[in-house]
Amino acid sequence: MTKSRRSILTVLVVLTAGLLFAGQSYPAPQTSAPPQGSAMGSHPDASSPEAHLLMLSEKLNLTPAQKVKLKPILEDQAEQMKAVRDDTSLTPEQQKSKMKAVHESFHDQINGVLTPEQQAKLKEMKRESMEKHKGMKEDHQ
Repeated sequence: MTKSRRSILTVLVVLTAGLLFAGQSYPAPQTSAPPQGSAMGSHPDASSPEAHLLMLSEKLNLTPAQKVKLKPILEDQAEQMKAVRDDTSLTPEQQKSKMKAVHESFHDQINGVLTPEQQAKLKEMKRESMEKHKGMKEDHQ
């Protein structure tokens, strides 16, 4: 596996984990800078909106203005995902459906902040993640 593919896979795994577990409450890191030499996949709070923003910033070269616009979107997404996960009246299928709808809603909002080039890069990252995930799923059957 090439370094770029591994890097993209890591980003997509972190992105997917962030979307699935964004509402988990973890203590926020108290450091002002990320630890040197840490890989994205080993971030201590990889499911937080802050980690999601950091990953997007690094992979899409976000401007400071884009970061400011994306932060509340990612925080709102995390809150809504947590609310769906915490809703015990939903069946697992209903939860999955609602989480997908929340994700799609925020995907549109996130794309509204990105340039066409950044949107294309994010779309490609997601496509590659889906292909990899599908391949892993088939390997386990």
